[in-house]
Amino acid sequence: MTAPPPSMPDHWHCYRWSGERRTYDDESARRPPHLVVQDVSPQEWKRIAAASPAFMASEAPPLEVPHWLLRPARMIKATFQEPEKASAWYRDQVTELAPSFMTDHDKDPARQAERFAAAEDRLGWGGDVVGGWYLRGTGFASVQLVACSANRVRPTIPCPMG
Repeated sequence: MTAPPPSMPDHWHCYRWSGERRTYDDESARRPPHLVVQDVSPQEWKRIAAASPAFMASEAPPLEVPHWLLRPARMIKATFQEPEKASAWYRDQVTELAPSFMTDHDKDPARQAERFAAAEDRLGWGGDVVGGWYLRGTGFASVQLVACSANRVRPTIPCPMG
């Protein structure tokens, strides 16, 4: 007997961050204070996040994508219930950032079309979408769509919007 496929998330929260590579490379503020190897209760997730003010205050992407959901709701740039709308938001953000990408490879329209198709596919089955690019100079940009209620990787992390 096979298990039924996981259900689709209720919505996706969208995050965008641009900043200095030094900030992105500082992993200490990008992880909660405890390594969690298995899922814990929603209350325990909240306790873990609250134990690290640096993690909660940092707007740089967390090391584990679902950990965005532990951060304050004010960091959410948009929320969508429909995968198509989340995909369009992702496409708009990447298109806006593309002129600043460091490499021609990342700017290539065919490469971007592949990236957008992969994002649509992941959203179609309820996954997260993650993109990160080095920018001209010393910058880095990240655009992430995080499935919420429930996230497939960390289903017990509570929704940051309550």
